[in-house]
Amino acid sequence: MTLRTAVRQSKILTFVVLGAFVWLLLTLFEVVSTIDFATGTTSFVGQNALGGLAGVMVLAIVLGALVVLYSEITESDPAPQSWPPSDE
Repeated sequence: MTLRTAVRQSKILTFVVLGAFVWLLLTLFEVVSTIDFATGTTSFVGQNALGGLAGVMVLAIVLGALVVLYSEITESDPAPQSWPPSDE
């Protein structure tokens, strides 16, 4: 079963992935808004700029992976070749 077939057959999977994307995007905006760049890296206890940037980077990577997954699901080319191959 391909990803495209799985999404077509399971509509709940589509909503779960879309919900995860929206939740991660909102969490990313919340993390960015709470970063205090004035603290810098002077304090490693509690919220600091370095921890916030690391969190933003991880969330951006996960969101990028979801975007790539979606683009792979919706891509129609290249399609598998028919068997047996024809001489064209």
